[in-house]
Amino acid sequence: MTYSKKLIARAALCIFSAAASTAALADSAFPTKPVRIVVGLGAGSSADIVARTVANGLSDKWGQAVVVENRVGAAGNIAADQVSRSNDGHTLLLAQNAITISASLYDNLSYDLRKDLKPVTQLTAMPHVVVVGQKVAANTLKEFLDEARKHPGELNFSSAGIGNADHMAAELMANKAGVKMLHVPYTGGSQALNAAAAGDVQLYFPGLPVSLPLIQAGKVKPLAVTSKQRSPALPDLPTVAEAGLPGYETVLWYGLFAPGNQDDATLQKIAKDVAEVLARPEIKEKFEPNGIALVGNTPPEFKKFVDSEIDRWAEVVKAGNLKVN
Repeated sequence: MTYSKKLIARAALCIFSAAASTAALADSAFPTKPVRIVVGLGAGSSADIVARTVANGLSDKWGQAVVVENRVGAAGNIAADQVSRSNDGHTLLLAQNAITISASLYDNLSYDLRKDLKPVTQLTAMPHVVVVGQKVAANTLKEFLDEARKHPGELNFSSAGIGNADHMAAELMANKAGVKMLHVPYTGGSQALNAAAAGDVQLYFPGLPVSLPLIQAGKVKPLAVTSKQRSPALPDLPTVAEAGLPGYETVLWYGLFAPGNQDDATLQKIAKDVAEVLARPEIKEKFEPNGIALVGNTPPEFKKFVDSEIDRWAEVVKAGNLKVN
């Protein structure tokens, strides 16, 4: 090896060593103070339960307090905006599908999802359940859609708010089925579910865990799950695709995001530590029997998924001519 080649090799080794040292330092240093997880949905929601479960596990692992803060409003965009502006290096956002829907649904968002927030890791995935109240005559999804076609715009569905995952799951079904229904937004998922149970609305798309107690109590009728496969929690219930809408699939997911200024080494550490928490037997025993799949992927994997979700929901928003100013 010539002298110049030796210098180049030595310089490359130094650069690699410095990068490795920096990553190792970030890995060992974070967190140096309490961490906040800001959640855009209310206390007691499934998002809040997931956030607090993960927060408790991370607090034990890190030896630092991990505090959950609920900032409700605008389909999670108030929470997203707050975290996008954070520069303390110790603030995270727990968000769901709605954050990727908002990217095209809102014309004047105060943050840019692709630039101002970085995907860290997907936490969970679960199906929505298509439920109707006991006053609704339909006992299958096909019967309900047939009735909706006969009476366009007369049947209605509830949601936890404009642009939330439950709202868009219904819009996706209406688009694929070629039906028109009236959207009745509420201020939260529990109110939207109770409205269906009381007969104030005909249809709702709750997440599986929150709907199970009302299904088991006979207060709502389940027609289908929105996932690609049937749920182990409701094995006899068909998927929407099986029930008459081939190609329909959507799941309710939760994931962690960091401000756009967060360094990649810290993102990788958080994702790795979250994956270890999600792999604990007691966490699996808490979530999996309720139809919640635990994910815990890497930042690049989650970013790829988030980008695909942004593009997918943009098509639904455009097809339905849906906009919020």
